Amino acid sequence: MRIAIVVYDGVLASEYEAFSSVLGLIDGADLITVGAHPGSYAGPGGRQQVDATFAEVDRVDVAVVPGGLGCERAADDPDLREFLVRMEESARFIASSSTGSVVLASAGLLHGASAATHWLAGDLLRQYGSEADDQRLVSTGNIITCQGTLSAVDAAFSLVERLDGPNAIAPIRATLLERGAPHLRPDPWWHHLLDPVRDLLGARARGEVVTTTGRPDEPSITPLSVMVELVDNDDLARQMKRSSRRRR
Repeated sequence: MRIAIVVYDGVLASEYEAFSSVLGLIDGADLITVGAHPGSYAGPGGRQQVDATFAEVDRVDVAVVPGGLGCERAADDPDLREFLVRMEESARFIASSSTGSVVLASAGLLHGASAATHWLAGDLLRQYGSEADDQRLVSTGNIITCQGTLSAVDAAFSLVERLDGPNAIAPIRATLLERGAPHLRPDPWWHHLLDPVRDLLGARARGEVVTTTGRPDEPSITPLSVMVELVDNDDLARQMKRSSRRRR
């Protein structure tokens, strides 16, 4: 069973990992990372190394497009759009997370149907003839879309169930928990990211000037657009959205 995960400049490492960590454990899975050219692609959270270019892949059973900050550029990439059109003809399932739905829409794969997406991507999705759906996960035929990193795990397990049956989910989940896969820890893996954001928002509310420090090879704070995807606290998410609008 061949599974292709698309990468591009700006792709979110957390969403790539949500799919790759789950789908890579399907029995007999051949998981490959595909991109426009050989090499690696950088995005928030890390780099992804390409195994094959779009032109080198003819058929897959599953094609996945994670979201990312570079979704607009990816949606304008004719090679990526052509690849997705080919995959629509051959793949059993196609999935996307957050802004990845914009890329699917740009290639015509949504056919005007609504899709789950990042809260900021509704206007982009509309440009390609589709509307944003409020549901975390939306299935339309063989297309699965979801809102963000955490729901990408749900989408990945939905694919496992469709490909290998419901009994395949438990052993994969157990394996990931044993390995310490961050997306499946009982204590949500992203909780440690909230403290610096709360501190930053609180300091700004008090009118304080805030500086942050971090390791030289890492950003000092997770990008706000990424953080919003990871937050399940509605009040905090609203604060972050308001802060994001003020910064634009």
